[in-house]
Amino acid sequence: MTKNILKKLFEAEPKSPLYVAINRVLVKNDPHLMSMMKQASSKMCLATALTPGYKGFDLMKQLGACPMGMRWDAQSDMSNTLSHIWVDQFTYWDNWRDHEIFHETFEDVVVDACAKCGEVLLDGPEEPVYRIVHSDLPKLVSKTQMLKRGFENDGNTDGYAMNSYETVTVMANHTIKPGAEDEFEQGEIEVMNGLKETSGVLGFQILKRIGFCSLGSGHATVASMMEDMKDSSGSKLKSTTDIWDGYTLPAQYLVMVEFDSLHAAQIGMPHVNVKPELLFTHGPKVFDNCLRLPSVYISNSMFTEQTYREVLNGTKGKKK
Repeated sequence: MTKNILKKLFEAEPKSPLYVAINRVLVKNDPHLMSMMKQASSKMCLATALTPGYKGFDLMKQLGACPMGMRWDAQSDMSNTLSHIWVDQFTYWDNWRDHEIFHETFEDVVVDACAKCGEVLLDGPEEPVYRIVHSDLPKLVSKTQMLKRGFENDGNTDGYAMNSYETVTVMANHTIKPGAEDEFEQGEIEVMNGLKETSGVLGFQILKRIGFCSLGSGHATVASMMEDMKDSSGSKLKSTTDIWDGYTLPAQYLVMVEFDSLHAAQIGMPHVNVKPELLFTHGPKVFDNCLRLPSVYISNSMFTEQTYREVLNGTKGKKK
């Protein structure tokens, strides 16, 4: 498939309220990972926050894998048995171009942060870029904040949920057969809205991959790397590709479901396959349109900044 065709497909994508870049690394399951990640990413987080168009982040680490994906050795909590785990840095942007500008401006900061994690890195980084197809994630607040909002807004707490401080996210990767994207999206939204009736479900988000950031994946042109080695004072690393070079056929989707605890996820997520009113939509519209079994794993948040949730659910800027 030619680059021009990929570009046309990319440009035909509907406009999204926000875009998501997910920087993924497979790292050693080290007990000191949390402190290491904070130390390595502190400067990078500041640089990200200073970039126009940035709207929040969530840094997640893998807990386990979901057995419902027919991976029989999978367990929801494998934090003590996995040798390596995926760490996913979600950053939300007004426009995918804003994210590209961040890397072009601060790539030296990114490289330095990655270097500090080199001793635990097995694979990555890789950074796919997504369009938000549908988002229904509340902003998580404390019990006191929730009560205060209720009193001040006649009991209306739409867009907010009480933070259990034990939340987990089930992340399911779907590869969809060509031509079935619209039916899949419609079916998945319907299923997820139904799943929200399950105890412990906080919300969900459906993302479609539209591209790939080569600089975010630690890949720059050889010429720019050599120039940087000779004189890093003014030279900048340059991307090897345009973002639309990473547009995929068949289409790839990431479906994220947030639960208020791991236990809630364990007993609630299988409802898509056993609750009749969900199964009869999930089967023909979602499962039958997959080219392979979805890859499903479970992660929890290491730290987060939730401005993106306020933007997506329309609560940012409203009267408290």
